[in-house]
Amino acid sequence: MNFTTYFARGQKVFLINTSADRDSSLFEAFSATIVAADNQQFTLRSRYPLHHGEEHTLKPGMSFKITTESYGSGVQLVGTIHSVSGRDFTVQPTAQLEMYQRSQVPRMDTILDYRTFSRSAPVTFFRQEWERYQALLSASSTDKLELSSGEINLGVGGFRHLVDKSDHNSELTMVFIDLEPGTPPICAVAELLWRRSLPDEDRLAIGQRFILIRKSDQERIQAYIQHRQKKQTKKAVRQKNNWELLDRMFRD
Repeated sequence: MNFTTYFARGQKVFLINTSADRDSSLFEAFSATIVAADNQQFTLRSRYPLHHGEEHTLKPGMSFKITTESYGSGVQLVGTIHSVSGRDFTVQPTAQLEMYQRSQVPRMDTILDYRTFSRSAPVTFFRQEWERYQALLSASSTDKLELSSGEINLGVGGFRHLVDKSDHNSELTMVFIDLEPGTPPICAVAELLWRRSLPDEDRLAIGQRFILIRKSDQERIQAYIQHRQKKQTKKAVRQKNNWELLDRMFRD
């Protein structure tokens, strides 16, 4: 298989943790860019720091599903980490390449209580903070987070919201979303996808993608959207598979 036909230098990819010893209750991922490629291995560079002190996100032997877009279609394969050096790491493909039709998962404009915390820090810092909040959060603790009501476009894969142009927006963000009364808020780490200016406004629209979130929270988001859409349209909404959000291949 000529992998470089679909995974070429300069291409942006999304890596989802599929390692056997991972916590299978979590969705864990990050983005990188291919800096060198041949049919034996890829060299990639992460978009943001992955390590902090002695804490390392990547280790040789870990496996990831690597997904991207090529020729207008989704493309994915499984690769194993061979070596790591700073932001650069090498991956050796270990599975047959699969192509799939890309589809948008349902999203919804809604008003919810939420809050984001942005900081220029590596993934390991955000994971430590995420684990700390996961241990502390309960249905009665949302007041301590000082969540505010606001417009948000929400989907299983991420969210869009508005910020002032003067606000600092780093590559990584911690987000809390109070989805339903009487339940703990969703806590996730997200990466910045894009910024867009709004006409005649001093605000920006920010698109962010979840890179660390409980799968049960993804299911809560999906159920919330399905319920709201069914209520509005009076009919069930058919779900589509978005393979960029699944830590498995077609053959699994």
